[in-house]
Amino acid sequence: MTGTTTPASGLSGLAALRAQLESEPAVVDPDAPVVDAANLADEHIVCHCTNVTAGELRGLIHEAGVASLTEVQRCTRAGGSCGKCLPLLTEVVTIELGRAGISA
Repeated sequence: MTGTTTPASGLSGLAALRAQLESEPAVVDPDAPVVDAANLADEHIVCHCTNVTAGELRGLIHEAGVASLTEVQRCTRAGGSCGKCLPLLTEVVTIELGRAGISA
């Protein structure tokens, strides 16, 4: 496994103790946008498997001249493990390529 699992260790400890929740879990609206890809903070982790942030993606595109999703993936390995980040990764890269004047 790659990436950090620190937050999960706290959850697994609670599960092992069969800890009770203080309240009912919140219901998530499945139609609500999860993340605003166009306005992510630089420190927002886009790929948890490889610990790649939105700022790193922006740097690759705007400073290093990376010009495609494939190149971003080659440089960062983002999206190559579990694949869960691919929709957000694709959206962030597409937005940043557009901002750089590069057609996706």
